[in-house]
Amino acid sequence: MRLRQWAIIGSCSLALGVGSARAAPVTAHVGPETVRADVYPRPAVRFPGGVTGQPDVEYANLTGFRALTLDLYRPQPDGKPKPLVVWIHGGGWNRGDARTSGAFTDWPAVLADLAARGFVVASVNYRLSGEAPFPAQIQDVKAAIRFLRANAVRYQIDPGRVYAWGGSAGGHLAALAATTCGVEAFAPAASTGRLSGAQARLAKPPGGSDCVQGAVIWYGALDLSYNGLNVGQLLGCAPTACGVKVAEASPLTYAARADAPFLLMHGLDDTEVSPKQTEAMAAALRAHHAPVETVFIPGVGHGWIGPDAASTRGASLQALRRTFDALETWARRKP
Repeated sequence: MRLRQWAIIGSCSLALGVGSARAAPVTAHVGPETVRADVYPRPAVRFPGGVTGQPDVEYANLTGFRALTLDLYRPQPDGKPKPLVVWIHGGGWNRGDARTSGAFTDWPAVLADLAARGFVVASVNYRLSGEAPFPAQIQDVKAAIRFLRANAVRYQIDPGRVYAWGGSAGGHLAALAATTCGVEAFAPAASTGRLSGAQARLAKPPGGSDCVQGAVIWYGALDLSYNGLNVGQLLGCAPTACGVKVAEASPLTYAARADAPFLLMHGLDDTEVSPKQTEAMAAALRAHHAPVETVFIPGVGHGWIGPDAASTRGASLQALRRTFDALETWARRKP
């Protein structure tokens, strides 16, 4: 029976291997101080139409939380900066991720299709309500927007043409992004998770603009006083008992600040988030002369889900066509 051989170095014991009198040489690049950068290789993904996907791009790293990431979809480069669309996923603020939406069986392919039309598309993960209460979610969205603007040259983004798009809880966050440009209470926190203690104490929040030039909202929760499912967990209190927090978290509160165009879409049979939410937001935006278009799709509910597969498919594709049309129209306008 062969014995495991050991080499004793100081107070550390290193196994040389079973049945081997000689170990392979140990090699590693070592820097002068603690290294916290994530250097794990992430191969690019190829989509039809010359689109390149970059998964898990880290846009922020907050001490005490997981790294915050986004997926980036980029069209074939032609030397010209492209408009940016920031997709914000739904899931009641407490679940979901950047790669799913409603009944679409391959959401990354949908986002890649949009990128093939001449957009850079970023699909954002944010802190869920079980990880941090509001306003963490909108702070993360704004951190992603600022990160992308700061890297506009690297990713060939036109910083003057940035659009938010989201569904359900993501629609709520997209609407907030479009109505709270520069609101200090929603400014992102300093990204300290990869810094030393000394560096973290001196770190400042990301600078730059978090404004967007248009927003597409699918079946969004726009007035949180409706006491919907998961709102209490998001706010950290019962909506009926914390009216100030409800107002602070509701895009409807900030409608007077909007000056970018909105496309608001809703299924008329939605029982999770009433289409009256979209009606109220549209009325508030129009009262303040913000450009707004509404689309109500009959026969389907939340997530464009209908009574059968055909109606779900038809509504989902209709919503997608109207969304792409709006984004392409906005992008053709000069900033």
